[in-house]
Amino acid sequence: YEIEEFDNLGIKAIYTTKDLIDSRMIKENAVSKDRIKKLLDIEDKIIVFPSQTHSTNIEIIEEKIKDLYLETDGFITKNKNIVLFTQYAVCLPIYAYDKKNKAIGLCHGGWKGSFNGIQKNMIAKMISQYGSLVEDIIIGLGIGISKENYPVGEEFFDLFYKKYGKEVTKLVFCIRNNRYHYDNIEFNKQILLKIGIKEENIITSNSCTYRDEFHSYRRDGDLSGRNGAFIYFK
Repeated sequence: YEIEEFDNLGIKAIYTTKDLIDSRMIKENAVSKDRIKKLLDIEDKIIVFPSQTHSTNIEIIEEKIKDLYLETDGFITKNKNIVLFTQYAVCLPIYAYDKKNKAIGLCHGGWKGSFNGIQKNMIAKMISQYGSLVEDIIIGLGIGISKENYPVGEEFFDLFYKKYGKEVTKLVFCIRNNRYHYDNIEFNKQILLKIGIKEENIITSNSCTYRDEFHSYRRDGDLSGRNGAFIYFK
């Protein structure tokens, strides 16, 4: 799946299906890495890998590249030779592009990282590192699990209510069959709007990782593979 609005701006923002690859193998297997690079036509580029620990840490990628970025859940870069990569089975990829300063970002928006502000941290890093302005940033809230398939407990709801109050929680939670359901996409959208990202610059997906075409931890548990998110300059 590609985000058309990014493609029109010269940026590839991609989310893979389970038929394409289990993205864990890209890090662990050179053959899988070569296969995905060939499929995406990025054989001349370097893919950067985060360890993903549900932190809010965003790494700035310049010229020197590490094999693996520990305690990292997102990246920003202006380097056109770099492919930013993260992986998912429930959580939400958050893609960013500063169309004025030509900088890209990608972060792993699980509920915990999102709750603790990883999306705000990514934007703040773009502002401090590249002089980005919020009005110039395009956001893609990629494919994650939908609220219909994301039931949560009352303590989970209370956590959000205590930190974000009634205004936000009424938009991101609903009750179905006497259980709270959480909308991680809407939550991230609300936080991004609050820091000044324009609503018309936030692109969302109607798909859901619970569908058979995607790896899904909620559906398959420990047997689940991982979907890959990629962003890079064309």
